[in-house]
Amino acid sequence: MRVLVTGVSGFIGEHIAKHLLEQGHKVRGASMWLDSPFPKEEKYEHATIEDPFSKKAWREITSETDAVVHLIAKTHTREAGDLSDLAEYRHINVDITKALFEASWKAGVKRFIYMSCFNAVGEETAPGKAFAEDSPCSPTDPCGVTKREAEEMVLKYRGKMSTVVLRAPLVYGHWVKGNFLRLMEEVEKGTPLPLSGVKNARSLVYVGNLAAAVGKILEAENLAGGIYHVADDEKPSTPELIEMIAGVMGVKPRLFYSPTGLLEKVAGFSGKGEMVKKLTRSLVVSHERLKKELEFKPPYTLRRGLEVTCGKGKRSRDA
Repeated sequence: MRVLVTGVSGFIGEHIAKHLLEQGHKVRGASMWLDSPFPKEEKYEHATIEDPFSKKAWREITSETDAVVHLIAKTHTREAGDLSDLAEYRHINVDITKALFEASWKAGVKRFIYMSCFNAVGEETAPGKAFAEDSPCSPTDPCGVTKREAEEMVLKYRGKMSTVVLRAPLVYGHWVKGNFLRLMEEVEKGTPLPLSGVKNARSLVYVGNLAAAVGKILEAENLAGGIYHVADDEKPSTPELIEMIAGVMGVKPRLFYSPTGLLEKVAGFSGKGEMVKKLTRSLVVSHERLKKELEFKPPYTLRRGLEVTCGKGKRSRDA
């Protein structure tokens, strides 16, 4: 199968493309980079997309392609409720997706996977609850609002081709960036973290499990399509996650108690409220549909994923 992976130069895109190559697929990767991010010996076809808003530009790239995995997105967001950047997010998350989707349909692409996230659903789940594929969506930030708009658009026209919205919680793995990398760095430095009293549950997904799920969806026959969730089987609390990261790194976790409400309030004053809420509140994902319909079992445990992510030499892109 020839698969187009957009956003191939990103953290997730590189892992998915490499997994598909290992599975024997032909991969065409699109990014705004002039050169492929992969070593030259990889059997990988790179396409530079100079105008990602152009259906004509995408039509050339999607030609002779069997499936598309669409990862290009604007995901970094400020505090929840701040919708001042909505137009910018919509331009990237919706307009690019629309141009690519229509070009793919006209090119005869048979399967389209749109990578979404749980900002499109909500910020947290109540204790004992989990987000399922049919959970009501109440996005609160520009990323979530526009991701949900893109979901609705591709699902509305999914009769044109087999279409899947794949939602993932926080993704970690070799070369991870953002908040997960910062947490790893603080644990490794031995920074005291006021999180020992946090009693939450947080779904994550190791990038190897995400890539395996994408491969399973691409290869499935008689796919029902629609929305699927993917996540690791484990749902650790924040203190448990920190202790596991420390264990893999061979350092001692330094956790101390602070009332969660006070911690969130202080963080809000410093402009870090949303980041801290991701550490103190729950976000639990049900991925039973993917497991039942496609008999998918995440091949990596949380511990194995953390070993690959946090082990020595694993945090550099040059590793």
